[in-house]
Amino acid sequence: MAKSASIESARDHNPPVVELRVEAHPDQLAVLRALAAAIALQHDFDLDTVADVKLAVDEAATRLIMGAPEDAILACSFRVALPLLHISLSAPTNDASAIGQPRSFGWHVLNSLTESISVTSDDSRATIDMSIAEGSADR
Repeated sequence: MAKSASIESARDHNPPVVELRVEAHPDQLAVLRALAAAIALQHDFDLDTVADVKLAVDEAATRLIMGAPEDAILACSFRVALPLLHISLSAPTNDASAIGQPRSFGWHVLNSLTESISVTSDDSRATIDMSIAEGSADR
């Protein structure tokens, strides 16, 4: 008799990752916000948290876009591991030092919206990794 296996049994049970690559241009912010909101809503985050996710993605992407060279590509990935939504944004950069300025208002906003946030960079690329939980901004 032939053996059968379900799709579920073949999975390694890692949370799926949604990735999107867009031109590093302010015109693409609406696309990133819409995807972030859709993923948060799909996983039953409350509406306040969905708004926080959109704002955090917007702020992080804007930082990367402003430091990116012309014709750069911004990569964004989302991974849900309840109760957290992990978001990673990455782009080439002309000025990595400007991405994570801890005294800026935008950085303060990101810190208040997230459970954790980090910025890593090398000479040519910057990455912002953040995790948001339902009610993160209520802390």
